[in-house]
Amino acid sequence: MNPALLTLPAAFGLAGASGLNATLPLLIVSLLARLGLVHLASPYDALASDIAFYGLIVLAVVEFAIDKIPALDSVGHAVMLPVAAASGAILFASQTGTITGVHPGLAVLVSVLAGAGVSSTVHVARATVRPVANVVLMGPPLSFLEDTASAALALAGSLAPILVPFLLALIALGAVVLWQRRTPSMTGAR
Repeated sequence: MNPALLTLPAAFGLAGASGLNATLPLLIVSLLARLGLVHLASPYDALASDIAFYGLIVLAVVEFAIDKIPALDSVGHAVMLPVAAASGAILFASQTGTITGVHPGLAVLVSVLAGAGVSSTVHVARATVRPVANVVLMGPPLSFLEDTASAALALAGSLAPILVPFLLALIALGAVVLWQRRTPSMTGAR
């Protein structure tokens, strides 16, 4: 199989994962690069540096904690939207190889916009659903599911990109099942 065919699933998987959790996919890619399981071309190899790795750990812990507190998660989502967009853009561009230095061009612009667009769309969708979930005390469990999906997408996008479309289908199916099983109070039935 042509390795170039795997770059798009990897890019979209990592960008989508960034929309679910802005810092976790960056941390996973950083860890995988530090372990030698993935190779990051310049300038993305900076993600494997000590300062990036430990900084991402701190940010991931803060994001994880804030996202589990219903009173703070909406504020956290608003603050993290630009971070999610940047994370998605960085990870998308790192996978497509469009940025290998400071070389402006249409491919760079499309790659950055696609990554930022995908992660921002996912992030806004989850931020829209979360207040409703918080009303029925489902915010923290939903947050945990989002973190799990983000980690799975980041790992699949980094290590086995061929699995990303299947994983996305599984996540979509899970969302449909959860939607259909929502509590009767949310559906208006008594």
